[in-house]
Amino acid sequence: MPLLRLIGITLLTALWLPTALAGAPEPGSTPIRHGDGKQLAPPRLWHTRPPTADQAKYWLPDSKSIVGRPNRARIPRAATPECKDVNLLAGYRGAALANYLMSLPDAECVYGLFSLSPTQASTIYQPTNLNAVARQFSIEAQRYNASSSSLVLLTLYLRAGYYLAGQNTLPALPTAPQQTLRPSLHKLMQGSALFEPNAQNPTTAAEAVLLISNMHDELNFLDDMRQLVRRYTATPGNPDAVRAVRESSVARAMTSVQTVFYMAHYRGASPLSSDPSYAAALYQFVINNRAGLLGTESAFLLGDAARESMRFLQYPALKTVLADEARGLLAASSMTGPDNEIWLAAAQAIKYYDNAHCADYGTCNFESRMADAVLGKRYTCSPTIKMRAQELTVPQFWSACQLMEQEERYFHQRLKTGNKPVADDRNTTLEVVVFDDYDNYAKYASVFYGIDTNNGGMYEEGNPTDPANQARFIAYEASWLRPNFVVWNLQHEYVHYLDGRFDMYGDFAQSTRVPTVWWIEGLAEYLSKRNDNPKAIAAGKTGQYALSQIFGNTYAMPDYVNRAYNWGYLATRYMFEKHPDTVDRIVNLFRNGQYDDYQALMRSMGSADDAAFAQWVATLDTKRTSAAHH
Repeated sequence: MPLLRLIGITLLTALWLPTALAGAPEPGSTPIRHGDGKQLAPPRLWHTRPPTADQAKYWLPDSKSIVGRPNRARIPRAATPECKDVNLLAGYRGAALANYLMSLPDAECVYGLFSLSPTQASTIYQPTNLNAVARQFSIEAQRYNASSSSLVLLTLYLRAGYYLAGQNTLPALPTAPQQTLRPSLHKLMQGSALFEPNAQNPTTAAEAVLLISNMHDELNFLDDMRQLVRRYTATPGNPDAVRAVRESSVARAMTSVQTVFYMAHYRGASPLSSDPSYAAALYQFVINNRAGLLGTESAFLLGDAARESMRFLQYPALKTVLADEARGLLAASSMTGPDNEIWLAAAQAIKYYDNAHCADYGTCNFESRMADAVLGKRYTCSPTIKMRAQELTVPQFWSACQLMEQEERYFHQRLKTGNKPVADDRNTTLEVVVFDDYDNYAKYASVFYGIDTNNGGMYEEGNPTDPANQARFIAYEASWLRPNFVVWNLQHEYVHYLDGRFDMYGDFAQSTRVPTVWWIEGLAEYLSKRNDNPKAIAAGKTGQYALSQIFGNTYAMPDYVNRAYNWGYLATRYMFEKHPDTVDRIVNLFRNGQYDDYQALMRSMGSADDAAFAQWVATLDTKRTSAAHH
């Protein structure tokens, strides 16, 4: 079976489902698509726009996304360039390091710790430092109140250290810090102070809970997690328990609680496979809190809790009990109503864990029925482009069609295609799917199309030699730009379709067998943004990479987003402006499937243009017109 071309604008993959090779996952590691048809998606950090590379990779919150009801007006403090300089941390030792961390103005100051180099990490995470920060964490945990900012800063330092050890940037951390942290974490989980509304640092509780997973210590905290779920579940005796879940601190923390449950399934032998009380607590959270959370910013927690409760359906000893709970979730929700994420969680679990009995539940082939209900609007732009959408109006359809038509004319002009596809390409039509916003994309796209959704959209080329294949771009409206109507990355992804059909012979495996990512992503960025790309130009002025390095771009490299998109744009634009004849040669080799010859051509160029490229980048501004309209 050929490897299919599947290209996303922001991240290829970012979540952390387990694989046989990777072993137990951890937050921010083991990237693999969650729509793999074997397991329910993990809990998700709430985003109203696609997460950045660091947010997805290191499981960090988006400060711009509203999660729960804001606690109070946030005190205007912010991370500064100085506080983000992780090299400053290397100058502190022991208690002095802990004190410096606590003096920083914002949690984002320490996000850079997750991406330290091995040399930096070995200095900043010396055992003396780890032990001192762990001891200070215990002190701050004992005296924590909702005005504190120290605890979250210490927590993020510790989270990053365990993350780096999990990625082999550091050797395995000593056991002493964990032994120091465990009693303090138990007290925090069992007390109430951690979950009080914290206006300045609303992610404190969430980060503290997530530290448990970074430590791979979930099994020691399962009872605490179950009790937290019960604490925030409405009951006849405490009907107002759900109110706290509508507050930001608790809402974020509940995502981390569910993440601890999720990760615990992959930590070896555990009581999860035989004890129904964990699933029951999550199930009751959904059933009892449904009315109190629907229509609020915390409603997404219902879907996450439903998935975590239904994950227990995979265990034979719990099958009978969980089958009844699955029926309960289906009965308490509907496929098309505002609570349909609950219904979807149950239906997916049945598919993955009990599909032989799907008729008993009434969920067989639910994906096509749900897709028809959700994506009910259709529009034909042209004989080659058809659209399917959730909420678009006719004028919005027409606007998107016009934009693609303009991009197509520009593409054929710049690439001199003569409108002739490459040999054996039968992708005669493109289907453009548009969800109403990122939330709906995150909810449905993995279910309907089996893709990861931590990105700005995804182009699926499929097998271009198969006449029955359907090339498809799966997108969403940029709700944060309303009232302006924008299908996010529409032009970029449409260029991917055109490039695959008219430039790149073969499927994804064939066309990326040699380093072509600078072209694939760079061309899409260049033709969609043309000379208006200040972010890329700013990146170029750092001088971080040479042109010859960018020509070696792959989909598996570190600093992928920056290199693939910003620097790929610069490399492609440079070649069009300064070496249009070489671009002609490259495209001709691509069209004929001569990828080895292309590689030989790039090797012959070597670093000859590195200096000229650096000089060219230094003179760029967004108002400059291309010297050569290729």
